[in-house]
Amino acid sequence: MKQTKALFLALLPLVALFLAPVLPVQGSGIIFIQGDGSIEGTNKIYRTGNVYTFAGDIEDSYGIIVNASNIIIDGNGHTLRSIPRILPVGSWDFGIELANFTSGNVTIKNLNIVGFNIGVCLYTTNNTVEDNNIIDSDMGILLAESPNTIVGNLIENNIEGIFMGPLPDTHETVYNVLYHNSFINNTRQVYDCECTDPHTIQHLNIWDNGSEGNYWSNYNGTDADEDGIGDTSYQVSSDDVDTHPLMHPLTLNKNNGFLGTNIPTELGLAITAGAVIVIAAIGYVLFKRKK
Repeated sequence: MKQTKALFLALLPLVALFLAPVLPVQGSGIIFIQGDGSIEGTNKIYRTGNVYTFAGDIEDSYGIIVNASNIIIDGNGHTLRSIPRILPVGSWDFGIELANFTSGNVTIKNLNIVGFNIGVCLYTTNNTVEDNNIIDSDMGILLAESPNTIVGNLIENNIEGIFMGPLPDTHETVYNVLYHNSFINNTRQVYDCECTDPHTIQHLNIWDNGSEGNYWSNYNGTDADEDGIGDTSYQVSSDDVDTHPLMHPLTLNKNNGFLGTNIPTELGLAITAGAVIVIAAIGYVLFKRKK
């Protein structure tokens, strides 16, 4: 009995270590990822090198302001959700905002972004937004710069799925690339600002990867050869066309969690580690009894 108790006490710190990432922790208000790599405003995001990984859902959030460049934000299947509140006229809240004084090169992936005025706001270049669920926002994604890559996202139930602001007429001709996204039941799937200011130009965009484009819930075309690609193009805006629209969404029912399931990775690891520890403890006790 004494040996069993001693074994339990010895293993208790290990159990606590593995369970720590899934215990409730605080995370609300404005969150900053600063240029020096530090994280302010939450303990639900941890840093490993240039990778910032969510360790849990962040509810009632005022959003994340990113002041760093050349980083990866991995939601790890977790949710970033806005706090319901009344904002001053002309004010917006952002799920993730990439500040315009950084150099960009930020990847945002595997995150559920829910209920913000603007889900993701990109003021910088060479960023990648991939494999996210961006839902129930006024604007799913605001593209205020180019080039950026938007791939594999579920963009659903927003007033505007993607909003593309004007660029200064001195801007270099570059292209945003968007493919394998699923635009579902947005009031307006994409809005490309048709600005008449002579000192602005419209975004230029590529809506496929050469063979496959995006899924559009209001696409009415057919697929006679059943190759999964619509036979006719989808008119994205007055300037843009998806020449390879998908007949079926690619991003629904995604499981980004533990071993391809919808169980958060930390929880799966904790359960696995706990099971291994328990089995080892039982085996040890049985072995000692036989002796």
